[in-house]
Amino acid sequence: MQVSDLTFRFKLLFLGFLSPVFITLGLLFSAPYWLTSSEPYQKSDVAVLEITDHPPTLKHLKAIASLYTKSDFKKLILVSKEDKTQNQLIGPFEMDQKTKGILISNGIPGSQIATVLISTSKMGDTDEASKNLLKIAVSDNLGSILLLTREFEKRRVLNIYKKTLTSLPVKVTAYSFPSEVSHSNWFLSESGVKEISIEFVRYIYSYIRGIL
Repeated sequence: MQVSDLTFRFKLLFLGFLSPVFITLGLLFSAPYWLTSSEPYQKSDVAVLEITDHPPTLKHLKAIASLYTKSDFKKLILVSKEDKTQNQLIGPFEMDQKTKGILISNGIPGSQIATVLISTSKMGDTDEASKNLLKIAVSDNLGSILLLTREFEKRRVLNIYKKTLTSLPVKVTAYSFPSEVSHSNWFLSESGVKEISIEFVRYIYSYIRGIL
């Protein structure tokens, strides 16, 4: 076999297999920098907190109560899934009630907390939630919405809501809770790898499906 043939096959292997692998790894390791957003949040008519995947931490709920105390939002909307499972240790209803209880005990009146139930969607919970908020924004004539997100999901969630609500004169901003892992050490712990890799896959999936 000639040297030129070996060179051609090596280039073919590199371009056809190795380069996509390197690109994917590059995107993954740089993900903490482009998954976040430095766009500041603004005082809004309502704040939105999705509790579809996992219960919010006590630290996050206290931060939400602090935002309410500073009048950064007037009303809080919790987004929860319809309770169709019977084998979960903590179902959506229990999670919703527990979340409300903590928020009320930290100073947010129960009358200012509402729950929106969404069904399971192939496009993801955030896309389904944004469609429900579109209806609420129209019916309640909302002028601004504040999204409450985790640090590394801020860009994805913010862009999905902005795209869904683009037809309305509604200002959408987001407040993100700081992560326990940093941009430089996330790959040193199992929780950090899980947090970044899951959000990385969600962002890529949302982009491919045209949700973003």
